Amino acid sequence: MKKIAITLLLVFSVIPAISQTLNGAWRLIEKDNSSVKNEVTKLYSNSYFTYSVYQKDSGNFIEAGGGRYILDFFNYREHYEIDSTNPERSGTTTNYKAIVEDDILQVTNLKTGVVERWEKIDEADDFEMTTCWRIHEKLDEGDSDWRRIEYGPRKTLKMLTNNYYQVLALNSETGKFVGSSGGTWVKSDDTYTENIKFFSKDQSNVGRSLEFNRKYDDGLWYHTGKNTKGNVLMEKWLRYK
Repeated sequence: MKKIAITLLLVFSVIPAISQTLNGAWRLIEKDNSSVKNEVTKLYSNSYFTYSVYQKDSGNFIEAGGGRYILDFFNYREHYEIDSTNPERSGTTTNYKAIVEDDILQVTNLKTGVVERWEKIDEADDFEMTTCWRIHEKLDEGDSDWRRIEYGPRKTLKMLTNNYYQVLALNSETGKFVGSSGGTWVKSDDTYTENIKFFSKDQSNVGRSLEFNRKYDDGLWYHTGKNTKGNVLMEKWLRYK
């Protein structure tokens, strides 16, 4: 009887660690027992992730990517749609052993043996906003009506956690990286403000803040304002993954 009680205690002590969701933002704090000098951030929704690497002081862009993931107890798999530094990685899967304990995620690459430790820095529990979005329709200056963005391999995604965001534009079929930007965001009533921490196409945008009007209606996020070039921007975003 005593052995059974001890066994049950061990089982229930393990369940919380392996059943935690990854939803939110995570920062890489250690790789193979060495500290990380760049800012490396990974954002998760229910089944998708994006990541970015940039210099902490300057915001100079280094790399970005994303794809689908599965966490099944200690088995963690990443299926890449895009890797800005390696187009051939698109469509491939990397397998890891994962341990989630409190706000620390440790993953071990089963092929290379490389061990990474990630610290959770943000939650993702704002139902309206925190997910992976895909651009649905656009209305640019000069357009007479909304323009549908076809659902093909060329796509623009925006991942949001409670306080972090990342935009990722890619072609998952060719592995072509189109661009990425990101940083932090805040909302207030019907406004949404992005504070840019990195911007792959134009680093001069780092440090800028862009304010947009926002509306959430019937599963669509209406996003209007001006882009980094000062042009009017009107977009509808649809939940992706």
